[in-house]
Amino acid sequence: MLAKTKAIVLRNTNYSETSVISKMYTRELGVRTYMLQGVKRKKSAIKPAMIQPLSLLDLDVYDKPNAGINRVKEMKTLHLLVNIHESIVKKTIALFLVEVLNQCLIEEHFEHDLFDFIENQVIKLENEEHLGMFPIQFLAKLTVNLGVQPQGSYSPTTPYLNLEEGVYELSSGQHKISEISSRIFSEAMLEKQSSSFTSKERKEALDAILMYYKIHITKNRQIKSKQILADILN
Repeated sequence: MLAKTKAIVLRNTNYSETSVISKMYTRELGVRTYMLQGVKRKKSAIKPAMIQPLSLLDLDVYDKPNAGINRVKEMKTLHLLVNIHESIVKKTIALFLVEVLNQCLIEEHFEHDLFDFIENQVIKLENEEHLGMFPIQFLAKLTVNLGVQPQGSYSPTTPYLNLEEGVYELSSGQHKISEISSRIFSEAMLEKQSSSFTSKERKEALDAILMYYKIHITKNRQIKSKQILADILN
């Protein structure tokens, strides 16, 4: 079946001297893996620069739902990601986002709103200048799009987030993160652009949100690029 869809590149694996296997999240088909034959040849219509992680593409594909690997008929770049590829900070954030997405996105499962959210976040990363809160805001808002967001919000009467229960509560205790991390998580979901948080507070909040992910989404898998990201943002 010939299908047309937008796609976001998640991971590439070398298959031979000239070919690449590319894992992508598509708007119409969910997670798909494509064999890109001859992509490393000089005369190939598909250039390696087109399939960097997080690249936004428009595809015509031959799709078989039960096939492990499918083929691409035609590929076009939707948005040039010059800043992401040239900036060390943005490239590091992109690496972090890709690692998170590879752990969160499920094969064969697709939602237009989820794809559109990720696409918009990639474009925002390309254009954004103030990046200190970007990874935290991405993670917080991704929980909403995955349907696992915490219930309630930070307030004087509910200042502590219970990671296990996924709800904001009155008192501190086991499985609950600090008041400042709870506030950062809550405000990040609302896209509040507060710059009053220190780098240490942001790092603690990032650790807390990733713990929430381990409990509710990634099932104890580690995000290896977390430390590199924290060092870069400091």
